[in-house]
Amino acid sequence: MLMAVAAMLLVACDPAFDEDYILDNQSSHNIVFVWNGDWHSYPNEEGLNYDGTYPVPAGQQVTLPFMFGLGVTCREQIEVNARNYLLGDSVSFIVDGTDTVTFYASDSLSDLSPYNFNSLHYAYYEKLNGSYAYYASLTFHIDDAVLQVH
Repeated sequence: MLMAVAAMLLVACDPAFDEDYILDNQSSHNIVFVWNGDWHSYPNEEGLNYDGTYPVPAGQQVTLPFMFGLGVTCREQIEVNARNYLLGDSVSFIVDGTDTVTFYASDSLSDLSPYNFNSLHYAYYEKLNGSYAYYASLTFHIDDAVLQVH
């Protein structure tokens, strides 16, 4: 009995974290986000699964809850996780069902690239429990410049 109580206390004390990647479509175009990372299935708000694509209507945000686990998170961790497990080697935006704009992992300098986490198009947010972040999100703001439409 004592061992069971001790085990429950140890598990209960382990911090846990969640990470979300948010696409904020500030453009006037409907887009479909296509990613090629390792994380190809996640639950959406209706509990359904999508595999590699997600529609993002003009003027709306979608949240991709892509990483969770024991421990804590921080900006550096969510950036590494987003690059390795979500974005992968390339991401594309299908614009209004006709044009496709593709970004590659090697493009980490352009302010328009989802691979440049220092871009003005990114916002980072975290929730703290004391000095530890138990939740973090990266929001990529998509505008007409990112979609390369004029």
